[in-house]
Amino acid sequence: MATFIMAMSINPGARKQHSDLSRQINESLDVFRENGIKEVKLYATMGRYDCLAVFDAIDQTVAFRVAGGINAKGILDTETWPVIPFEDFEQLIG
Repeated sequence: MATFIMAMSINPGARKQHSDLSRQINESLDVFRENGIKEVKLYATMGRYDCLAVFDAIDQTVAFRVAGGINAKGILDTETWPVIPFEDFEQLIG
């Protein structure tokens, strides 16, 4: 399994068009479950992004599929990063 962080921003157009924005966001996040992602840690943020999701996926292909599926719904814009534990990074750099 690989770990990913997905930064999400609410699409400015969606803010104007959807009175039920919370429901629309939750439906967008259903894409995680639909792609076999069992656990997603979701955090609301203050700053550039509206929320962050931390999740494990079998591989990068699944992460791409999740990001594409969420973006296609037009409610959230995503940016996704593969991450490794800092201890693993320390071993890589010596």
